[in-house]
Amino acid sequence: MDRLFVVNSPSVVSEIIDGEVIIMSLKTGNYYSSDKVGAEVWSWIEDGRTEDEIHRVAASRYRASHQKIREDLSAFLDLLLQHGLVREAPNSGAQSSREEVPSPASGHEPFVTPELGVYTDMKDLLFLDPIHDVGEVGWPVSKDSDLR
Repeated sequence: MDRLFVVNSPSVVSEIIDGEVIIMSLKTGNYYSSDKVGAEVWSWIEDGRTEDEIHRVAASRYRASHQKIREDLSAFLDLLLQHGLVREAPNSGAQSSREEVPSPASGHEPFVTPELGVYTDMKDLLFLDPIHDVGEVGWPVSKDSDLR
């Protein structure tokens, strides 16, 4: 079955900057990043492309076997799903009328397996309530911090 993924809004926000996607989960406080192929896959998810469409567009754009592209992209999509960044949505099964993403003028780019960087170092700061959870020192030092 051709899966359709959507960004798990409103608890997930993202921005693509200079070929890198930065994704924030407001539910967990974790943030994520992916560049190159991963950032393109994220933009294709935002465009409403199905898993098969994503595989097809990637295969037309990148130089690698169709099997490698399918396996690596399916694993990446499953990872996005596992982290709660996307969710599966009902797929009507209708063929898309969207045009394919054109290949770069220079020809096929080499395929690079997309990776998802996971960062948890800002979780405490993101969940800190600057009105209720700060001590006398002020924000961003919490009441329970040893930095007093």
